Order: sequence, then structure tokens, then C-alpha cells
Amino acid sequence: MAQHHADSIRRLGTSASLVAVCDPQLTAAQALANAANGTRAYGSLAEAIDAEALDVVHVCTPPASHVTIATEALRAGCHVYIEKPFTDSLSTTTQLLTLAAEGGRHVCSGHQLLFERPTQAVTEFLPFLGKLRHVESYFSFRALKRLPDGRAPLRDDLQFLDILPHPVYLLLHFLKAGGEGPTEITSVSAGKSGTVHVLLRRGTLTGTLVVTIEGRPVDSYLRVVGTNGSLHADFVRSTVQRHIGPGNSGIDKLLSPYRQAWQLIGGTTVSMARRFLHRQRSYPGLTEIFDAFYKSILGQGPSPVPPESIIETVDVCERIAEAMASAAPVNAIAPANSRPKVVVTGGTGLLGREVVRQLVAEGAHPVALGRREPAPWDRIPGAEYAVVDLARPLATEILRDAVVVMHCAAETAGGWGAHQLNSIDATRHLLEACGAAGVERVIHVSSLSVMAGSRNGELVGEASPLESDPKALGPYAWGKIESERLCATLCKESGIELRILRPGALVDYREFDPPGLLGKRLANLFVAIGRPSHPLAVADLAFSARSLIWMWHNFKDAPPILHLMDPAQPSKADLLARLRATNPDLAVIWLPPIALVPLSWLALVVQKVLRPTRPAINVAKTFARQEYDYSLIARLAPEIIRSVGSDIAGAHPVAERPIAHTQVSAAPTSPG
Repeated sequence: MAQHHADSIRRLGTSASLVAVCDPQLTAAQALANAANGTRAYGSLAEAIDAEALDVVHVCTPPASHVTIATEALRAGCHVYIEKPFTDSLSTTTQLLTLAAEGGRHVCSGHQLLFERPTQAVTEFLPFLGKLRHVESYFSFRALKRLPDGRAPLRDDLQFLDILPHPVYLLLHFLKAGGEGPTEITSVSAGKSGTVHVLLRRGTLTGTLVVTIEGRPVDSYLRVVGTNGSLHADFVRSTVQRHIGPGNSGIDKLLSPYRQAWQLIGGTTVSMARRFLHRQRSYPGLTEIFDAFYKSILGQGPSPVPPESIIETVDVCERIAEAMASAAPVNAIAPANSRPKVVVTGGTGLLGREVVRQLVAEGAHPVALGRREPAPWDRIPGAEYAVVDLARPLATEILRDAVVVMHCAAETAGGWGAHQLNSIDATRHLLEACGAAGVERVIHVSSLSVMAGSRNGELVGEASPLESDPKALGPYAWGKIESERLCATLCKESGIELRILRPGALVDYREFDPPGLLGKRLANLFVAIGRPSHPLAVADLAFSARSLIWMWHNFKDAPPILHLMDPAQPSKADLLARLRATNPDLAVIWLPPIALVPLSWLALVVQKVLRPTRPAINVAKTFARQEYDYSLIARLAPEIIRSVGSDIAGAHPVAERPIAHTQVSAAPTSPG
């Protein structure tokens, strides 16, 4: 967000100058300062205040620090711009605004959507709607599960509260524009998994707010309804569709969809062209709200976000936060004395969460380690959670008395640095702590991507060699290969018994999402790579979790290494059929394997030119077919499934159709 602020201030030209960047991590401050010429970096705001003649301080830090930093800036005589959420409570908001008023300082909150083109267009056409009767504000978004640099983002419910002010202040703004009297919150309903409904009233004007972390597609719109028509503001595409007039006649009803479709097509085209031509990288509306704020400081107009608007927004958000807290499920943990303790790293991730769920179901005491605390609705009742960053040395206490450690944690995105920290370093720190804590057994989750390609028609099995040039396959495969090698070395040195599970591309047959090596979805077009008849080595999520638990229960007899693949051997066409079953409008085109060869050569050349010091990723090698030996997993699968509850067995393809072969061709797994 600080980068967006810096870009927007730069766009203002000579009316404002960015002179200082502050961050406790001085390297982060220096990186941003270097990008903004003439800017100096400081490790704290106090240092910047002492060294610079500051007029305005922009607070872009996490919400919990807003009050402390803004108070420091106001007491130093600075005006303050505070990113949303302004604060987390009405009382602290009132304190800040009072302090600003007493010192004659201006304060602005990050309500930049009020300065975007859709809001301006709605305001322009508002007088033509007659008397306003209803305002609807809707926001759906996908919570971030990871950040590009490998850091863990806020947990999902805190991301929800972080984004919440945007749809709230939009709704309040237009309720105030068309209603009379104070705004009343008549109903707040919070679901248990990230959806909130709020009903508000201002005189005779009603407003509804819907914010969801679950709804798709990602969307953000405002709808204003009056006695003479309606307006629909789309903040994703930056357009407004107008339907002005009573619309009572048959002609109106017939032509209205065409008129609005034309407005959507034309508005979207103009909006995208404007962003491209202006090279708009920062948030729309950000430069405009900064300009209005600075002009208000110079006495050229009122504050762009008046104090009463900030107070109302914080009040509604606080009420919603309270409703979410009261609706959160209680995570009761049974006494662990008689239950075996199983530590699961990455216990809040895709595979780890399913492992924890199955461990609880069979009476174990799982301790889920993750880089962030899960949202209340993501917790498995009966499980214990601990926030641990394995990129740093691990305290041994959390591992004491564990009968086994299941190492599911690994980086799945980002560059080489992220995989070094969250895959390789994480494995080292975990195993060092396991040795110090006296852990005797570890199950390491690796990946089929560690294997070298098949040669001379030989099948790739558990005893086949690892890839000798892992960096050619990209950061993910490199991180997995180095982690597995490190795991084998450290376990041998520490006397820890080790089992390795190498799953193919993880898929959840209950809620199917295609793996990366199947291809890429572009809107309603899916570009599939390979041939429809080619099998793909995939591993069902529930079956993979069950295999881990089976390996723990049968540790002595379990193979040292197990390639985990679906013995039902689904072809790429089979997997696409699953996807199209829930996406009937999806069109599929096939990119034949031969087409990857020239594309891969071109990609290698481009990588060498643009990033000469970094390893070049061989795309063709990543997507090349492999010949896998399925005999071991085919023999063990029935035994694993017999120990599974009906909900898991019913979702697994082995329960749906017989195993046809024990040796097939498949592709290696990838981060997808």
C-alpha cells in the first residue's frame, strides 16, 4: 500500500513531495525510498519527525498500529492520512479526531472509492432518479493465502475486516445523499464462514450491505434505486449502467437490456483504455483523494472525508466485527492426556487441514502449525493450533511428546527466496527441533516433481533417481528436491525414522479445481496442455491425508518412500469432464505437446536476456510426460481405503471404478 501511496503522490507533480519513508525494517524503507528519488529512509517516525519538516504523515501500517502512529504524528503537528480501517473501535476513532481538532490538524481516512469515476458518475445522475428508495452495496473477494515474497498474510477474518470499510462508506455516503435524519443499523447477520448481511435505514431510505469471502465471482458494486430509475456502479470494471425513467412500458422492458449491455461494453472499453494510456498502477481514486486532502490543508475546501463520515464507518464496522465474533464457532479441545499427539506442519494449508480433520475424527490430538492463525471458521473443532514460522528456528517445546511429525508445510508460490525460506530452511529448522525434542518418527511430504524424467522407456518408481538439475524445473521443484535431500540427511544424523510421501498434483474431488499441469483457465476458456488421452498423476486430497495417517499407523511396515497417485488413472479428458460438470459454459482448446518445444526455447531465451543471473526454467521439461510405476500404490490403495470413513471413500475414484492397470504414463506435479 505504501508503494501505491508513493506512486499517487508522484502523480500530483509539484504540489507535494515525498521526503521520508519509515519502517522498522530499514531495508524495506530503503527499497521504497530508492524507488522514489530524493526520499530518505528512517527506522521510525520519530527519527523522520526530528530530521524532516513534515506537513503530512500517511499511515500505511497494519490496522493495530494506526492509533499509536497517528497520535505521534498529530502531537508533532502533522496532518494525518490513515489507511482503512481507520481504527478498530469507535472510542479510539473519537480520541484521534478530538486530538486533531484540538490541534487544528486535518485527518483523512482511506475512502478513495468516493473519488473513483463510478462514484462521481452516480453522483452526477443522482438528481434524475427522483426520490431515492434503496441503496445496495455488495463486495465479494478472495482472501489471500500467501504473499509473493513468502510472508504470511492476515488470517481470512482479519482480511475481511480490513476490506470492510470500502463497501460500508460507499453505502453510508449515498444513504446520506438521499435520506433524512440519522443512519440506523436495524439488523446485522454474520455467517460462520465469511458472509455478512446488514440492513440500515435513514429516514424512509433503506440500505443493504452484503460482504462475502465465499461468493464468486469477485465483485464490487453499488446500486441506487429511486422512483424514476436506478444506477449500477461497477467498481471492478469502473463503469456505471443507467436505467433512468419509469420503465413501465413493454418497449422499455424489451430495450433496456440492450441499452445497459451497450453501456457496459462501451464503458468497460473506455475504462480499460484510460488505465492503459495513463499507465495507472496505483488504486483509482487515490491520487484524487490525496489532492483534495492537501487542498483542504491549504484552506481551499473542506476535508474530503469529514469526521462524521469516519465515525459512522467505524461504528458500522465495529458492529459487524462484534457480530462476527459472536457467530464464530467455539473450538473446544478435548483433554490430550489419552490421545496420541501428532504435529502437522502446514496444518492450516490445503493438505494439512484435511490431515488435521481426519486425525480429529479418529481420536488423535493434532497440533497444527502454521504461519498465521486460522480464521474461526477455518478451525477444526478438537484441534490445537500454534502460530509458528518455520523459516526461523523452532522452539522444541511444541514438539515434545509427539508420536509423529507430519511435515506438510512447503512454499507453493513466489520466487527462489520464498522457497529457500519456507521449504528448505523450514525443513532444516523443523528437523533440528525434532532431534532436540526427542521426536522419533517423521513423515515428510515431498512431491513427484522431484523425480528425474524417464529414460529408455523405464518406468519412474520409488527407487528412481531425483532430478539432477532441479533449478531447470523452477523454484517449486527445486525447493522440494532440496528439502527431501536435507530431510534424508538430517534424519539419518539424528537417528529419526523417516518415511517420505510423494504425491502427484493435489486435487479435491469433492470441490474439483484443475491442477496447474492440466492447463490454464482464462475466463470461460480452458487451455489444456497435452492430449486428452494422456493420463495425469494426480492425488485426491482426502485420500492423500488418509495415506499419511495410514503410514503413521503402519510405520514399521510402510515403504520408506511411496509415490501417491490415483490408481484409477484419470486421463486429462476425465479431469476436464469433472471441471465441466460444474462449469457448463467452459470451452476447451488443446495445446499439443509439440507446440511447447518452440515456446520453451523462446521462454529460455527471454529469461536469459531479462534475468541473466537467474536459473532459466525449462517449460517443456516441466510439462513433459513421465512413465510412472503405479504398482506399489495400486497394491496399497485398497488397504488404505478400507481404513477410511464413508465420506472419504465415497469421494475417491478407487471407490467409483476398478483399477484398470498398474503402469501408466503421467505428468509430474507442479505448484498448481
